[in-house]
Amino acid sequence: MNIQRLALDSVTLTRVGYSDVTLPRERLGLGADDFARAPWRSPLWTDDGENVRVGAAVWFADVDGRRIAFDPFQTADRVLRADRAAEEFHQTAIAGILAEAGFPRESVDLVVLTHIEGVGMVGWRNADGSWSPFFPSARVLLSDVEMRLFLAAPKSDDIQSEAWHALIELGVVGTYADHEHIASGVSADIRGAHGPGHALLHFGTADAPRASFIGHLAVSPLHLISGECAALQEDPAAAWALLQRTVADARLLIGPLWPTPGYGRWENGAFVAGNPRADHG
Repeated sequence: MNIQRLALDSVTLTRVGYSDVTLPRERLGLGADDFARAPWRSPLWTDDGENVRVGAAVWFADVDGRRIAFDPFQTADRVLRADRAAEEFHQTAIAGILAEAGFPRESVDLVVLTHIEGVGMVGWRNADGSWSPFFPSARVLLSDVEMRLFLAAPKSDDIQSEAWHALIELGVVGTYADHEHIASGVSADIRGAHGPGHALLHFGTADAPRASFIGHLAVSPLHLISGECAALQEDPAAAWALLQRTVADARLLIGPLWPTPGYGRWENGAFVAGNPRADHG
């Protein structure tokens, strides 16, 4: 378990990390040239060989008397839900580390997602194979675009379709609209690019956010310099243009798959981990 805290004007965000692992750069659409253009990549973002560091984690915020979880362990199903034994082990282990960190799953009121990509720890697989919410008291929110597209797609027997349809049928899944204020100092910005319903989540004022939770627009900070990435983005040109605009004002960027500490900012031609402009807990 690794805990990181990011203090902003209106909210303190906490990242509870489960594990950091490495993946071959080719799986993330990154090449040797991308490594060469990022001398700042080591030791946090790569192993300085052929592998990119990624993290399995969840971010939390306590806002307006509610506890919010953001993108909990998304797109990690290949490991966390590889089979039923893996599901049982990882669900229980993650619930344990969250409780130990002071974020028991029963304490979460709202789960906010940038998009649907797998199940992550949005759903809890029960012993009989059925699904219930991983955070049993929480409402789950995703963009109205993402929900509409998901419901329009045919049902399938894969784990993502099964779990999400079960949660929707339980009545725990709702939506947010573009520019909607989800909570005080937290707003949604539906811009697609990774997928049509993908959203950024901004912290601070909507016109001048202090930080942005960018979802899978950049699976690694190296994607901030890699240019268009067809391996990850449905609309690579739009994703790259959006990333460039987001990086330009030097706001803090938070990546749900980035390894510890999971956030940083672009400064003087490098991506610097943490919050180099301010002391924080």
